[in-house]
Amino acid sequence: MRAQSLGFDCVGTTLHGYTLHTAGGKLYADDFRFLREVVQAVTAPVIAEGNVLTPEMLQRCLELGAYSTVVGGAITRPNEITRRFVEAIRT
Repeated sequence: MRAQSLGFDCVGTTLHGYTLHTAGGKLYADDFRFLREVVQAVTAPVIAEGNVLTPEMLQRCLELGAYSTVVGGAITRPNEITRRFVEAIRT
């Protein structure tokens, strides 16, 4: 809300879960509760960013009203990508 009041063109969820105030929080926890709250609180476009790891998570962000979604580490960290696939097929 502060970013919007300062006249920012958009609002992002970039560091949610990584600051002292939000440590441990996840953008996608409780069906993306934090993202839903931000989208409802501002009129500026909201850019969802942070731990969006799957196409389904991306879709949910857009369904909840995010203008756009950053998919960073989910596609730029080959070790993590491989680990997710290996874990998914372990029996």
